[in-house]
Amino acid sequence: MSPPAHSPQADDELRQQLEEAEFEVELGQNEQGLDAWINGIAGALGAATLAVITILVFTNGSLRYLFNFGIIWADEIVIALVPWLTMIGMFLSVRRREIIRITHFANRLPDRLRRFINAFADLLSAASFAYLAFFSLDYFALFGGDKTIYLKIPKGWFISAMVIGSVLLALAFLVDFLRGLRAPRAAQVSEEGAAR
Repeated sequence: MSPPAHSPQADDELRQQLEEAEFEVELGQNEQGLDAWINGIAGALGAATLAVITILVFTNGSLRYLFNFGIIWADEIVIALVPWLTMIGMFLSVRRREIIRITHFANRLPDRLRRFINAFADLLSAASFAYLAFFSLDYFALFGGDKTIYLKIPKGWFISAMVIGSVLLALAFLVDFLRGLRAPRAAQVSEEGAAR
């Protein structure tokens, strides 16, 4: 017996529904409760940081090009905000399970082994970021009191991104680990790198 025939219109509707669902996942609109709250705050902070960087770079570049005049402290702020932008972006990618993962071989393993490997990877990642946080504290202690050249802002405000970001990333991987243990079975991860 042959399978029932699908109309092109039904296929188009299904394709559109899948695209809309994928778009909602990419924007984090399918999150609920505490996850939505945490990711919303992190996303807003990341967007604000990116906006400040963009405005400063564009304004400073335009002033230099058009008037041969620049905002001397703008580069200082941009360089100082990049670690924050990086850590916020990594935190969101871990929370939304969109961090790049090589899953080609893991997806071909039996469920129990795949679950073990996913748990091990989450624990190893959490340990790595905890290690980075520990040594970032030393860096913060050594250089956190130094002041920026033009604005005289303590560099600790910017170096703290390494400490705070690493701690938050370690916690995010631990939460991912615990969720993986509670999951009824380890789902396969898509080949594109998004772990959904």
